[in-house]
Amino acid sequence: MEKKDVIKIAEGLRLIEEGVETIQSVMKEKNIKSLKDVAAELIPFFKKDDDSLTESIISHLE
Repeated sequence: MEKKDVIKIAEGLRLIEEGVETIQSVMKEKNIKSLKDVAAELIPFFKKDDDSLTESIISHLE
């Protein structure tokens, strides 16, 4: 591995850590105890096939 590879991995790990912190913050705020509970909340949104939600998520991820 080269130095640039290590830097890319470190950046990816930082992004994962930020994502986990965001998830934990929302879970704490909403008093959600497990990821299973999170999934139970998210699945209905995606099952509705709400294009605006899907596009919002995609644009946020880009």
